Amino acid sequence: MTTRSTQRAPRPVDEVPGPADGPLAAVRRMRADPLSQFTALHDRYGPLVRLIRWPVSLFLVSDPEAIGDILVGGQKAYGKGAVLSGPGSRRRVVQPLRTLLGDGLLTSAGEDHLRQRRLMQPLFHKQRIAEYGQQFVAIAESTAASWHDGQRLDVHAEMSEMTLAIVARTIFDVDISDHVLDVVRAALDETMSGSAVQQASGLGLGESSRLPLPAVRRRRATRAALDRTIYDLIAAHRAAGAGGTDLMSLLMAARDGDTGGQLTDHEIRDEAVTLLLAGHETAANALTWTFHLLGGAPVVAAELGEELDTVLAGRLPTFDDLPRLTYTNAVFNESMRLYPPVWAMVRHLVEDREVAGYLLPAWSTLVIGQWVMHRDGRWWPHPERFDPGRWLEPAGGAAGTSDAAGGAGATDSSGTRPRFAYFPFGGGRRQCIGNGFAVAEGVLALATIASRWTLTPASNTPVQPEPAITLRPRGPVSMIVHSRR
Repeated sequence: MTTRSTQRAPRPVDEVPGPADGPLAAVRRMRADPLSQFTALHDRYGPLVRLIRWPVSLFLVSDPEAIGDILVGGQKAYGKGAVLSGPGSRRRVVQPLRTLLGDGLLTSAGEDHLRQRRLMQPLFHKQRIAEYGQQFVAIAESTAASWHDGQRLDVHAEMSEMTLAIVARTIFDVDISDHVLDVVRAALDETMSGSAVQQASGLGLGESSRLPLPAVRRRRATRAALDRTIYDLIAAHRAAGAGGTDLMSLLMAARDGDTGGQLTDHEIRDEAVTLLLAGHETAANALTWTFHLLGGAPVVAAELGEELDTVLAGRLPTFDDLPRLTYTNAVFNESMRLYPPVWAMVRHLVEDREVAGYLLPAWSTLVIGQWVMHRDGRWWPHPERFDPGRWLEPAGGAAGTSDAAGGAGATDSSGTRPRFAYFPFGGGRRQCIGNGFAVAEGVLALATIASRWTLTPASNTPVQPEPAITLRPRGPVSMIVHSRR
């Protein structure tokens, strides 16, 4: 099996370039600063880098064609998660998020995944997202209305509470309480605190996850508290007849088109927590980085404000405005290019396969880096520059607006970049099913807040990304609120 239509035989795995140090040194280096380390390794060694030889076989992939094969063309040859090596049958695959998410759509595999995706696809139809759009805007407006001119605030904390309120309303049809907020925040913080690179490498994920260590006990306790909260909400929905339009009611009513089967309460719990993660954690990060970038780019912020004044003329945005908010979409796309909410994904080979010109053996683990690809100078001139104009057609229209509104992923104005030079939502049949929901949520919340306020940095202290499972900021993002009215 190959990823290229060429007659040249693939090179052997032993020829894959990479640093010569041992696994412990490699992991120390990646733990210290995986974002710059991965970028530097890609720049030095090329589109395929061998990160670790033993006890796991770990590679960094940053070639658009190979990524397309992994996510779309040859997806049956790749499995979800990382391989922990051991002699013979002791090899096993680990998915760190399963600790929190169970066997929801994000972590399930094979026929289970296909069945779940069939059941859930109608929940994310464009008309459903349009209905949720009213709630996106109402909650974002409530957040914006609570601020005052000259206020200093932590934007990440504000966006986290706002997006949690959005998913509470759209998924569970409840107003978030302080108790639920604390439970969800604790569960996400415990899960997201682990290093994605450490987990991908398989180091630190072995038998220690079964030992009664303080961190393990704490993680189990937060998971148990989250489970109690979710199951209470499921019971309340069942008692009320579950006839609403929130996602949990729709999950309860969903029927498999082939078998007529329904989801069990356990399956609904797993899907609800998966949607909670996708709709809250990643959306909060994306909006936080967007306001951070706008705070350092007053010209971009001014152009964004001009579009919002022209298109909205003082009213609140609606879902129907998304195709007209071309620059707002471009700002959000460019923010996710520079700070993709999920900065890397992990797959493993289930068979020998050519990847980026080399024959890799089964059980190899592959790290696919959105961070690296989104900042690759081959596809993105001046890659560190925050430039929403990349996403606009020369005539002023948005090349990726319709895709962004529909969630399929935007394209750049040049039309020359490969498909997987930009993939914040993944690709193929495992592409994020809620990408349309996420983009509509992000763009409408951005339009609602930015039409009313401009945010500027409260200090000159740089905001550093924290590359855990998602790309959170490290510490508060302190900004000053300025009225535009």
